[in-house]
Amino acid sequence: MNANRHSHRDTHTAGSSSCPDGLPTSITAAELHDANRRRWEAAADDWKRLRDQDGGWRRCPQEPHLAFEGQVLETVFEVIGALEGKKVCVVGSGDNYAAFALAGSGAEVTSVDISEQQLQDAASRASEIGLEIRFICADAADLRSLADSNFDLVCSTNGFFVWLADLPMVFSEIARILKPGGYYVFYDVHPFQRPWKDQVKPIEMAKQYWDRDPYESCAGETAYKSHWTLADILNALVESGLSVRKVVESAAVNSRFWQGPSYGPGTDDSLQDWRHNPRAGLPVWLTVAAVKT
Repeated sequence: MNANRHSHRDTHTAGSSSCPDGLPTSITAAELHDANRRRWEAAADDWKRLRDQDGGWRRCPQEPHLAFEGQVLETVFEVIGALEGKKVCVVGSGDNYAAFALAGSGAEVTSVDISEQQLQDAASRASEIGLEIRFICADAADLRSLADSNFDLVCSTNGFFVWLADLPMVFSEIARILKPGGYYVFYDVHPFQRPWKDQVKPIEMAKQYWDRDPYESCAGETAYKSHWTLADILNALVESGLSVRKVVESAAVNSRFWQGPSYGPGTDDSLQDWRHNPRAGLPVWLTVAAVKT
């Protein structure tokens, strides 16, 4: 989501604060997700203030490019065509910029998020600007409230995967709710960005690329993050019954990606130069379109 930019729902590198003692040995994926739900409920007011400051939710219905990066919108139009009348589900909808953008493009949108408060904020905004969107509070790994074979398109955006403890289950649920011939299109932080410390220079690894186990984040309400590899993501898609049709790796549009959770323009163009900021020489976004055959 941020901006588009991306929704900056998560820190894109491994340099965020974490607890030293690791996870309880018996914790389940459902319990991890519930902890993350509590974290997002606690953070909802702060994110509401941030999004009210940038005001992008008012603009997204008429300027849908504001809600996406990574060539996602172009990919959606390429595989789906015109969105008018298409049934679309945005999972992990967060600030709902993507949901607003797709609704403004004529789609019949269902917005799913684990945070009831974020959905209430989004519903209030949608009502204010005249958008008809169905809002459902649910864990992306348990979409039982949504019927089988119901959507032409499922979409997720930046900052979704990091909060998931069971990627195969989430993709299986997405595949279930898609119509035959329907597409799941997502963009998220490229896994190649995950291992690094969040600093410009020197470039230093904070963890191994293959260190995917959930780790406990103690910044505010306790939450759990997972850094999936490229193979984890693509294999889980295929194993869910989806067929990958397109993969895009792309750079950040401007320096805002490196500067924090904002939809506003970046202010330091030097961060786009890989000779100054070596991480800029790696792909920032991973975008995938996968079809249910």
